[in-house]
Amino acid sequence: MSHRQTRIERAAEGSFPYWVAINADLCTGANFDRHQDFCEANKLEVSKRHSPSVIWQNEWYVILRFAKEEHAEMFINEFGGERMHPSEKGRGKNWARWYKGTYKPKLKGRYDFS
Repeated sequence: MSHRQTRIERAAEGSFPYWVAINADLCTGANFDRHQDFCEANKLEVSKRHSPSVIWQNEWYVILRFAKEEHAEMFINEFGGERMHPSEKGRGKNWARWYKGTYKPKLKGRYDFS
């Protein structure tokens, strides 16, 4: 039986817009505890809900979602990992696929070419 996201779950997910993908092998066992301790010690706002996983080039990655960009950068500097945009995560039958590098930021204004 599949689970559809409710409006409350989608709203909660939207409050953690900064995603970091880290290799799944680096998130198990003692490393998991190190990640949790680091986040608690530095008071990082990370989603407590289940972290989704994605696959890219036959490697599994765990997605950690942060409320603030500075918190995501602190985590990357400490443990590695890469930034991921939510639109790069697969949908439908390809829900676990990571379309890495497909996100292109939209222009802020008509003449914004930066």
